[in-house]
Amino acid sequence: MLVLLGCSQNPDDIISQWKGKGWSFVATHGKKGEVKRTGVLQSDRAQAVEAAWVEHGKRKTKLYPQSSHHYAVLRFIKNDQDEFVVVMKKRK
Repeated sequence: MLVLLGCSQNPDDIISQWKGKGWSFVATHGKKGEVKRTGVLQSDRAQAVEAAWVEHGKRKTKLYPQSSHHYAVLRFIKNDQDEFVVVMKKRK
């Protein structure tokens, strides 16, 4: 499992960078907003990757099984501490 945190960046720019590396957009979970910091969750070995985000202070999740694709979850933490995530995939 790999988790990286970074400084504030534009979500569209980060998504474009991942697309440039051969990843495809899957879904956005949570409500987009001004980003305070970012992070990435991905694993080449896990059977599934869990996308977790926060809306109005409540944590929500969705599981992505990695049977035919690898999944990456791009996390965006907003100024109000809520989070939204963008899920990307790449064929194994």
